Amino acid sequence: MLVHHYLEFYTQTSADAPCYSFNGTTLSYQDTNDSVNRLANGLLDLGVKQEQRVAILGENSLEHCLLFMATSKIGAVAVPLNYRLAAAELAYIINDSETHVLIVLDSMADTLAALRPHLSPSIHLITESQNDSLHWSEWLEKYPTTKPQIDVDQYAPFLQLYTSGTTGNPKGVVINHFNVVQLSTMSLLGSPTRVSRGSAGIVVAPLFHIGGVGSAIMGVCFGQHTLVHQTFDPIKLLDDIEKYPVGNMFMVPAMIMFLLQMPGIEKRDFSKLEIVSYGASPISETVLRQAIDVFQCEFMQLYGMTETTGGGVALLPSDHRRALAGRPELLRSCGKPMVGAEIKIVDEAGNSVAADEVGEIWIKSDTNMMRYHNLPEATAKDLTDGWVHTGDAGYLDSEGYLYLKDRIKDMVVSGGENIYPVEVENAVAKHEAVADVAVIGIPDDKFGEALLAVVVLKPEHTLTAEEMVEFCRDKIAGYKIPRQLDIIAELPRNPSGKILKKILREPYWKNSERGIG
Repeated sequence: MLVHHYLEFYTQTSADAPCYSFNGTTLSYQDTNDSVNRLANGLLDLGVKQEQRVAILGENSLEHCLLFMATSKIGAVAVPLNYRLAAAELAYIINDSETHVLIVLDSMADTLAALRPHLSPSIHLITESQNDSLHWSEWLEKYPTTKPQIDVDQYAPFLQLYTSGTTGNPKGVVINHFNVVQLSTMSLLGSPTRVSRGSAGIVVAPLFHIGGVGSAIMGVCFGQHTLVHQTFDPIKLLDDIEKYPVGNMFMVPAMIMFLLQMPGIEKRDFSKLEIVSYGASPISETVLRQAIDVFQCEFMQLYGMTETTGGGVALLPSDHRRALAGRPELLRSCGKPMVGAEIKIVDEAGNSVAADEVGEIWIKSDTNMMRYHNLPEATAKDLTDGWVHTGDAGYLDSEGYLYLKDRIKDMVVSGGENIYPVEVENAVAKHEAVADVAVIGIPDDKFGEALLAVVVLKPEHTLTAEEMVEFCRDKIAGYKIPRQLDIIAELPRNPSGKILKKILREPYWKNSERGIG
């Protein structure tokens, strides 16, 4: 089975049912399938071949959703780009992915201006500007709504999502059709609340994130009406939950926290909401308890990563109820493996450790990625006999519940975004006042973790947090820029010269049960 087969099935059985809604526009399943066929035929006309990459740059949109299904039909690979990145960062990803066609939405006009000099002349650029030869709507209308006759293998690559790398450059995670189809099965069987036709879901996570693209595609897999929000807008989200038959949605913990802080939240009508899934970063027990009280629906935590197509481990609604009935420690757990998934905790040699012993978490699942794009050494390092190395440290208790303790890799998760400090350190280190720098994650009530730059200054130099932020603005994405600065005389290092970040983090995490937010 291929991803677009779901769309075609519901087009045959529920052609007039709403498929996607965005900014006041609603497409039925028939409308969606027709537009997808037009786009697929258009991409073929531009010379897109199987396994070639088609990238899209912009905030959440209908264009994203159409692209995912269109590339599925022709065996191409969709590359949704992180619109928050700086032009230089985007250029790296576009070149690394060997993008053949780049679609740029109108909201990215300023970014495109900075990006144009970095683009290869061979890239076909589709925009919403009349100044470009390929104008989205006019170009799309030229092509027929007939389905392209292309044979695509179920193990062919389908998505390429970029995640920050420990070397400073992001890595392209290659996900195939089989991974996504298995995720739909895992999601369907893993939740006691079955999504069905006639219900609606909302996508608020960014579509370059596995939580966003996964939600957008799963909506079609289940035949539901998917409301795509351009960005996370708490008021619009609350309004749509009341207006539409929204039964399910996925949010990162920071979004849940924002909603709980909205005035009058306790007066809102959540009676149609059946289940809220959350993940991408840990949630505090206090916030989770408050959310359960306010939304009065089932909750399910998901633990996975881009490399596992977002699947892997779940703390089910029954686990949440069990926690509230006298097992509060379960609210700090990630849960147990989802159907078809396995987890194990290993030591540095890759050997399994005993219950309650901390080690690295490995996940094995049919949703595990194919590889990192053009990075065989990194793939071999993080993928062993079908097991994905998460880089997270944790343990399994005697009942098989998974608990996180810390990150083996130095990654920081802030507001659901993965940030590798080396990227940030490389940017800060370019400042003329900086002699040495280490970036760590520290507790933050809003985002789970916030970035702190620990800096050693050059003699007779000064640096403020404000100056650091301004200096980094054109070098890295805004969400990667540390807003807090700590100046010290010397960074702690081991005999081999490696910075001992554990020592830097200790004062900030000493009152926390685990070393991540």
